[in-house]
Amino acid sequence: MADKILLNGILVIDKPQGFTSTETVERVKKILKVKKAGHGGTLDPIATGVLPIFLNNATKIAQIFLEGDKVYEGEFQLGIITDSYDISGEIIAKREVPSFLTKEQIQEISNNFIGEIEQVPPPFSAAKYKGKPLYKYARNGVFIPKAPKKVIIKEFKILEKNETKVKFYLHCSKGTYVRSLIHSLGEKLNCGAVLTNLRRLKKSIFTLEEAITLETLTDLVREGIEKITAFLISPEKALEFLPKIIVSEDFSQKIKEGRQIYTSSFLSFIKFQKLSLSTSEKWIKIINTKGKLVAIIENPLLNPSSLYIKYFRVFKES
Repeated sequence: MADKILLNGILVIDKPQGFTSTETVERVKKILKVKKAGHGGTLDPIATGVLPIFLNNATKIAQIFLEGDKVYEGEFQLGIITDSYDISGEIIAKREVPSFLTKEQIQEISNNFIGEIEQVPPPFSAAKYKGKPLYKYARNGVFIPKAPKKVIIKEFKILEKNETKVKFYLHCSKGTYVRSLIHSLGEKLNCGAVLTNLRRLKKSIFTLEEAITLETLTDLVREGIEKITAFLISPEKALEFLPKIIVSEDFSQKIKEGRQIYTSSFLSFIKFQKLSLSTSEKWIKIINTKGKLVAIIENPLLNPSSLYIKYFRVFKES
C-alpha cells in the first residue's frame, strides 16, 4: 500500500562511483521494495552525481527528461590514451605533455568544440549494435565502429591546470559522451587525454542540491517509509515546465477510458484557455480540476491536420 501511495515520483540520487546506472536503480528498488523503477539518463561507472530515478507511475514520464541537457564538472589527465577513453581502461599510448602548455592554450583549443559537433561513441559504451551494448563487444576484443551523431556543446570551460591534471566545466546536450569529447581534445592537443573524474551537477531540471546518497536513503527507510516523501518529486511538480490544459472530471474520465479526441476540439480548448503555444514545444500536459495529471499528449500544432490528438501517456490512477 505504501508503495502505491507514497512512492509515485522521482528521487534524485547522487550516484556513487563504481556503480553502473542500472546497478544504482536496482539498489534503490531493493531499499524501497518497489517493483518498477528506471533512470533518466545513463552515467558511466566512473561518474558520480545526479541520477534521477523514476518510481512506479512516474516511469511513464522518464522519456521526457532524457531529452534534457546535462551539466558536469570533471577532471582529465594529459599524456595518456586508453581504450575506454577514461582512466579505468587499458593504457594504449603515453605521450609527452609540452611543459609550456597553459590553461589558456587548452581553453583556446576547447573553444573549437563549442556548438554543434559530430561525435562517435567510445568503444566501451552503452550505445548498441544489433541490440547489444558496444562494451560487450569491446570486452571480447571486438570494436564496432559507430556512425557519428550530432551533439551540442554549450559551454566547455577549463577551470584549472595542475601539471598534467586539468579541471573543467561542461554544459552539453543529451547524447554527449564526455569521454569522447576529452579524447578528441587530447588528440587536438597532440598529447592525448583521458577522463579521470566526472560529477554530474544537473540533468534536465534535476540538480545536485536535490540529490541524496544511497546511504541516506537507507537511513531514511529505517526511520520509516514516510520519510522518503520529503525527497520525492511528484510527476506534477517535475512537469511544471510543460504547457497545461485543465479539463473537467467528465472529460478526464473519457481520456482515462482511452476515448479518441478530435484535434479540432482540442485546438478550441487551447484557444479558450488562452494557452500560448509554439511548435518548439513537443508535449502538453492535461490536468484535472484537482491539479492531478491525467495525460500527456503530443502538441497538436506539430500535426494540426491529424484527425485525433496523439496520447503520449495516460495516467489512469490519478
